[in-house]
Amino acid sequence: MTMTNNVSSHPLSHPFSFSYLTNTIMMISSHMILLSTIVPVASAFASPLSPHNKFITGPFGIHRGGAASSSSSLHSSTLTASSSSSSTASKSELQADDRAFTKSLPDKRSYRSILLHPSSLQVLLISDPNTDIESAAVHVKSGHFDDPASRAGLAHFHEHMLFLGTDKYPKEEEYEGFLSRNGGSSNAYTDMEDTNYYFSVAPLDHSSGDDNDDNDESENDDDTEEEDGVSTALTGALDRFAQFFISPLFNPDMVQRELKAIDSEYKNALSSDMWRTYMLLKSSSNPKHPFSKFGCGNYDTLTNFVSVGNSGKEEDGGARNDLIQFWQEKYTGSNMKLCVYGKASLDELQKVVEQTFGDVRPGLPKSTSPTPSSSSSNKQLFTTESTKYNNAVAFPPSSLSKIQEVIPVAEQRTIKILFATPPLDDEDIVDSRPYRVLSHLLGHESVGSLHYLLCEEEGLINDLTTGVGVDTSDFSLSSIDLSLTPKGLQKRDYILSLVFQWIRLIKTSLSSSSDLMAQYHDELCRISEMNFMYRENSDPTEYASSVAELMHQFEKDPSRVLCGNALTGDYNGEVAKAFLDRFVPQNCLITIHNSDAEKESQEKYCVDTNLKDAAWQTEKYYGAKYREMGISQEVIKKWQNEPIDPRLKLPELNQFIPTDFSLRCDDDDNNDEVVVNGKNDKEDANGSSKNEDEDESVPPFTPPKLIQRPSGLRLWHKLDTTFRVPKTHIRVHIASPSVYRSPRSMTLNRLYQKVLNDDLNSFVYDAGVAGCNYRVTCTPTGFRISVSGYSEKLTDLLDVVTSRMQSLLQEMKEGPGVHPALGQKFNKAIDNLLRETKNFRMDSPYETAAYNGRMLMEENAW
Repeated sequence: MTMTNNVSSHPLSHPFSFSYLTNTIMMISSHMILLSTIVPVASAFASPLSPHNKFITGPFGIHRGGAASSSSSLHSSTLTASSSSSSTASKSELQADDRAFTKSLPDKRSYRSILLHPSSLQVLLISDPNTDIESAAVHVKSGHFDDPASRAGLAHFHEHMLFLGTDKYPKEEEYEGFLSRNGGSSNAYTDMEDTNYYFSVAPLDHSSGDDNDDNDESENDDDTEEEDGVSTALTGALDRFAQFFISPLFNPDMVQRELKAIDSEYKNALSSDMWRTYMLLKSSSNPKHPFSKFGCGNYDTLTNFVSVGNSGKEEDGGARNDLIQFWQEKYTGSNMKLCVYGKASLDELQKVVEQTFGDVRPGLPKSTSPTPSSSSSNKQLFTTESTKYNNAVAFPPSSLSKIQEVIPVAEQRTIKILFATPPLDDEDIVDSRPYRVLSHLLGHESVGSLHYLLCEEEGLINDLTTGVGVDTSDFSLSSIDLSLTPKGLQKRDYILSLVFQWIRLIKTSLSSSSDLMAQYHDELCRISEMNFMYRENSDPTEYASSVAELMHQFEKDPSRVLCGNALTGDYNGEVAKAFLDRFVPQNCLITIHNSDAEKESQEKYCVDTNLKDAAWQTEKYYGAKYREMGISQEVIKKWQNEPIDPRLKLPELNQFIPTDFSLRCDDDDNNDEVVVNGKNDKEDANGSSKNEDEDESVPPFTPPKLIQRPSGLRLWHKLDTTFRVPKTHIRVHIASPSVYRSPRSMTLNRLYQKVLNDDLNSFVYDAGVAGCNYRVTCTPTGFRISVSGYSEKLTDLLDVVTSRMQSLLQEMKEGPGVHPALGQKFNKAIDNLLRETKNFRMDSPYETAAYNGRMLMEENAW
């Protein structure tokens, strides 16, 4: 098996040589294998900001380790009356049947939305007779924002404890054991305002039973009997899963162990720059807003710093009592959504859900605040911003217009600019979604863009990404992230000035070129709708988890849960302008990550962002070392009034958006004639004659055909007739033993790969936006070129990639004296490779073990 690894264990110990690298690449032989296949590209629910990255707000994933303890008598009262096996199924109300849902073309599943009574639990049923995995997910609209002020991390702790026994199934390992015996697994995560629980099982037809257990609760064995057409695995898993939300035990014998598990999880993240940066951001917010809370929690915060009582026993400081209160307040039917994905029919799935989740408690009716009238000419935009949490503003003016400098654990040089913006589900934003167009333009990589100027022309950055970094129900943070080169770190004043010039150019165009902005908006709408219509089925477990979360967003119209995020309304210039007006120095928080901040004297290369007079501080929970200062009025005035660099220009319209979605398998002439050195398909790939008497039965999956075999080339093709989407996947393998001949050869080829990918950005960025992607990698056996996406434009992308590979080789022969920009790109690639090598030593233990395992198993691995 071939593996590509972007982290080398061998630092660059030799001076770079253009001639050596050119010779290495040119030694690649002409043996080429091309495989063209029309196959689906798996996709889950896409980010609304794709292809831009989102800042990871980091759900606290559950991690339960250790051996399961035996369940003796549990000295604990349950939270509700026990659900008896003879419980009458609840009544349900149909909200949307299958015909109401807008589906993608490949989606042949059936859907139904129901509302259980009296709990008001909304349920989405998905019937997929062809699935080999069944799953379910519950999404609770409650997260660490709901932690009591005196119990940081309670929601995360609650997530852990919910798995450890219920009144009906008191044994700790009952749920996980049942899933394991039925080929399944489970997990959960806690986020700011949400908690998500999900599981998967294999839909086997036999009863798993409890045959491996000498279980006193033998009456529970009946629960695995098949319910009509629903698999025994799904029935039993749903019954056990439902009890989390009906009668959990919160076993006091398990409290101390899970407190220590939370503490271990927290300590493992102390060296993570992601968590350190995230908590520093939270600590920079308004302490009256729940965003400022320490969501992970640790032993001290969860026990109120009570560890040993007078008796010498460890105490929980009242944590269990708070758990019970938290569950009673937040885990009610109206505050949860359930998605069930199974092989059985919708009627059969509905019956099982009514029986298993029928005893979920109803919650208090949701308060409905009056919707502001839109008829007034003086209507205020963004009416839901900062209104949910006692009108506390997460990032008031006192928290903004600041620059922070942070010393990271791993070596890195980055600038993150965060702007306080309205919540994305605000009634004025949710239809036209202006952040999509703005993010698209801010992060564009075509010639004339901010990215092109800083990366391609001046070599100051490695990468630039934009998007929405944090999104809550009453605010969001829009981000611009820049990864800097060493030269870029020294010119960070200049970089920030260009960033605000680029923003002002977009603002000017909003006012003077509204038609152009509407065209950009229309392009993104077409791409989003296209991606939805040809979106293929994803992993059922991920799908159920995602859908359960989306059900809260489309609670009032559940039929939109599949397509709602893909379909966007008309362009609204007023809303777009109001949203972009937030992108000003007075409304931002700038964070600079600089590994050498303490060692360098910055006066010689930065003035606007020089923090030498600011005192170093340490963040309370994760220990990030930082200093900060306010942005001076002089700098603000400078960033707002400097002339816009004439090299900056908005992108052209996207020429890679396909319009032809016809299928090759529907053509009358869809049989490829095999031509092997002039011979027809009566001979196989080895030149042997086919036996006319061979079995003519068609196999379930037709193998690829060898359609050409000239000297040094094999061309294979497979025509898809199963998935029926207008997409193609092309893979070219250029075989050469020289690529991995030695660590030096491998390193030089990886440098070529990095320079090529960097160089191709401005050529193929539009193709990526339009759903056509490429990848060039060096492997132990040669170079691999992969392109995939919509068939109509894919050959154009392949032409661009292969042509540029050849022209880049020619430029390398001519050298950096003729092509100075090329030398700049190589220097940047060398710096990135050196940094990756240095940071490799900080990988987690399991990553290090995987790498060393590969070293042991492969003969030539560097």
